[in-house]
This record gives sequence, C-alpha cells and structure tokens, in this order.
Amino acid sequence: MIPEPYSEFLVPAWGVLRWWSVLLAVGVLAGAWVARRQAGRLGLDVRHVLPLLVAAVAAGILGARVYYLVFEWERRFADEPELAWQIWEGGVALHGALAGGLLAVAVYSWLARLDIARWVDAAALGLPLGIAIARWGDYFNQQSFGRPTDLPWALSIKEEFRPLLYLEQNEFHPTFFYESVWALAVFLGALVVVRRGLRPGDLALGVLAAYSVGRFWVESIRADPIIVGEGLRLAMVVSAAVATGGIGVLVLRRWPGRMFHVEHSG
Repeated sequence: MIPEPYSEFLVPAWGVLRWWSVLLAVGVLAGAWVARRQAGRLGLDVRHVLPLLVAAVAAGILGARVYYLVFEWERRFADEPELAWQIWEGGVALHGALAGGLLAVAVYSWLARLDIARWVDAAALGLPLGIAIARWGDYFNQQSFGRPTDLPWALSIKEEFRPLLYLEQNEFHPTFFYESVWALAVFLGALVVVRRGLRPGDLALGVLAAYSVGRFWVESIRADPIIVGEGLRLAMVVSAAVATGGIGVLVLRRWPGRMFHVEHSG
C-alpha cells in the first residue's frame, strides 16, 4: 500500500514549502524546457519562449482555478468564499489550465505575428511531461484519488480527505499515478512521431487527443469527480470531446479534398 504523504517540508532559511507547489513548478519548467528545444528544432525564434511561458503559466493557473470554481462553487465555496483563491490548498482543474495556457500561446503568437500552429506544437510537446510530473502533487495533497480498491498499490487516504460515501474506506486507486504514467507514455510517443515531418498543428492535436483518451479512463474511476447535469462526470465529457475532436480533425486533414489545411504564417 502507498502510505500517506507529508504535504509540507521545511527549507532552512526559506520556510515551509508545499510539495504540491514544488511539483507544479518543476512540471512547468520541465515542459517549458522541452518546448524551447522543440521551438529551436522548428527554427522558431526562441527569444519568444520566456514571454510565452509567462503568459501561458499565468493564463493556465487562472483558467484552472476559474474552471474549478465555476463547477465546485456551491459544494465547496458558497459558505466560505474567502477560500476561493487559496490555490495552494489545491483545487485546480487541469482542463481549465490546458484551455487557458494554449489559448495564451495562440493569442500571443497571433499578436506577435508568429506561426501559431508551430508554437502550439512546441508547447504541446512539453505538455504531457509537465503533467506527468505535476500530477504527483495530488498525492501530497491527498486529492484526485480513485475509488476504493484492495490492489497491492492502493493509496492510503486520511479520513479528512475522503468523500462522505467512502468515509469507512482507507485504500483507494492512486489515479494520480495512473495519469502520470499515461502522460509520460504520451510524451515518449510524441518524441517518436515528432521527427516524422508532421504538418503544423498535427502534434498538438495528437497529444491532446492521446492524453484525453487516458484521462477519460482515469476519470471513470475517480472518487471525487466534478459532477454536472444528470450525474455526468465533467472531465469525462470534456476528455471525450477533445479526443473525438482531435482525432476527427487529424483524419479530415488527411482526407482527399480535406477541409482543414494549415498554411505557414511565418
């Protein structure tokens, strides 16, 4: 069984740090490093990497929190609205981060007259590596875990973090680990196909679609999903839409007389 973690650690002359924040930062930096290398391979001006990173991170964090607040407000924040922006306690939605971050890359590229498709491709290559690292923050924050299980690698969750339905249970699926492994597999797969001369935009579509397939399965066994409508798991709906859309556009771009064709803009 995977033991309960310590969520904080002490850094001499600095203070207390939360593992969730550290792993998020490491994931962002790792993804940015990969994106920068890919931008260089594509012949893009790497001087834009830093402002793009700042814009993507800011928009991603904002998007992640706003997305979470919109769908979890009544359940978690209506009675204590002052907690709404305590992001260090967790409570961010990865789909909101993806939407905000990729939108920021696209808008910056458009304003700076850069090749939008190639810059989004570069960002997308680093994305699954960043997710693979940052997801471990959920382990330290005791969140985003799965339903109860008796598997040898079950995760121990403190009672205070368990949903009411599972208060008497102690061992749960480590869905953070499943998603981390899947994201790493997507990253390694993207490294293989990226050298095959893809059309601009294909890599981003493929990465988002592949990640969403795994995310769909992970969400199906989550113990604490965001529920909308008639019992629908929001992340499953979004994942299915992204995967279907990404695969569909990739197919149409290769269809005779295809509808979608991306021209170089830079």
